[in-house]
Amino acid sequence: MPKTKVKNSGTGGGKKIRSATRAAAGPSRGKKAASNVPAADRWKKISVTPRFAIWGALWLGALLFTQLLRSPASNIFFGFVTFFPLASLIYALICRASVKLYMISDTATTEKNRPAEYDFRLINESVFPCPFIDAYIKLPQTNSVRTAERCVKVSMAPLSDYEITNEISFRFRGTYEIGVSCLYIYDFFKIIRVKSEIFSYTTVYVLPRKLVIDEDGAQSVSDSASKTKKASNSYEKIEVSDIRDYRLGDPLKSIHWKLSSKTEDLIVKDYNTGTTDTTYIFSDLSMRFPTEVPDKPFTDPYAEPDPNCLPDINELASAAAYEDMNEFCADGVVELTVASVLRELRAGRTVVLLWYDERAVIGAFSFELRSPADFDVIFNLFATAPIAPAEKTVAGLSALVGDSEDAKYIFVLPTLDDPTVTSLCTMPCASDSSSYEENEVIVYSAPERFAHPSERENYLDSCRTQLAEHGLKLIKGSLDGVMPLPEETSAVHKKGGIGINAGK
Repeated sequence: MPKTKVKNSGTGGGKKIRSATRAAAGPSRGKKAASNVPAADRWKKISVTPRFAIWGALWLGALLFTQLLRSPASNIFFGFVTFFPLASLIYALICRASVKLYMISDTATTEKNRPAEYDFRLINESVFPCPFIDAYIKLPQTNSVRTAERCVKVSMAPLSDYEITNEISFRFRGTYEIGVSCLYIYDFFKIIRVKSEIFSYTTVYVLPRKLVIDEDGAQSVSDSASKTKKASNSYEKIEVSDIRDYRLGDPLKSIHWKLSSKTEDLIVKDYNTGTTDTTYIFSDLSMRFPTEVPDKPFTDPYAEPDPNCLPDINELASAAAYEDMNEFCADGVVELTVASVLRELRAGRTVVLLWYDERAVIGAFSFELRSPADFDVIFNLFATAPIAPAEKTVAGLSALVGDSEDAKYIFVLPTLDDPTVTSLCTMPCASDSSSYEENEVIVYSAPERFAHPSERENYLDSCRTQLAEHGLKLIKGSLDGVMPLPEETSAVHKKGGIGINAGK
């Protein structure tokens, strides 16, 4: 949650500064209608406040006072009241010309759930005090799903400056714009308002965590230096395909002791696991859940339940869960994809990573990766990928690849439903052969977010059987620290990793 504090670093005489951070709102009348209007468009460059009505009443009183008394003093008072708004306007314009705002934050990239500070410096260059300044700052909302404007109220002494520090912790990865849209500066009596357009923004890239899948549950654990493919004349399920220098993490049983004793360096045997050398990974970032609670048909609470009426397995547990479910799932899909890419690269495979992205010219990105260093080059691009429309699913992405007999396919999904299962079973990579345990369908598992977790679990079990008939292994992936896995999970990375529960 953003925290705002104002620090006086000028010559304000040591006065206590009162600051407040609140959601941006419009004038007192029509607040609901104005709350959705950006601060930069809410009022004109020069406008009056509701207090201007007090001046109008005072002007009428002065006019009546002058007409009744007809004295020089009443005329002077009437003239003072008449030209008072003009003097206030001139004063506010002087303050607007002298107040400057600078963004001094140098942080453009951070990791989610890690606090980051963004600083703005407000400077009053004139000898006139500025008693009322509203700075409209664009910051993430409390749930960090999207940004919203907040108003910081500041009073500035002559020749002073204030540093506005915002501490923000992002719950979800993505791209955020943080900055100041405009300042509204008032006169001493707060009857005239002038706008100073700032539009000083910094794009903050919030990256996901780089997690790894526990290699105990992975199919290929060798960090091979060469491509491995099963030889056609091999009668063994596993054969030596290459020898290389020892690397940290290699198992002792793979060391070639005879050659190591001759070369006086550790030599490791690379084994051919019979797997292919190319893996296609499809990351589904499509919006699969509504942002508002769907309407339910009326049911008689006294009627007997219909055994044929099955609950919606994608119904969420609460109304609040609908607000950020798509962002929540996109985070899980991205981190599961990152872990899958790193696992395949460390196994010596070439990875082709595909996902829909509105930033691409053709609407989708496809990158061929041959090493973790290649993945580092595009990591920021993939890590900040926006959520795609609901129709942009992996079924369309797989059509860009076609069928490749020697390739492995991994589909990372936010959820499963009947249309998705049908499209997966009819893809060119699916078959009735014995390729089970090769191609994978990884579904982000977060049962605490669903209204019917047990029914959803039963549904995933039925999907597992159907996908297995077409050579696809269903895996329930969970992020450590987000959703703890049960004790019987087959592979859990204990420190910041990903738990994989393939099921049986």
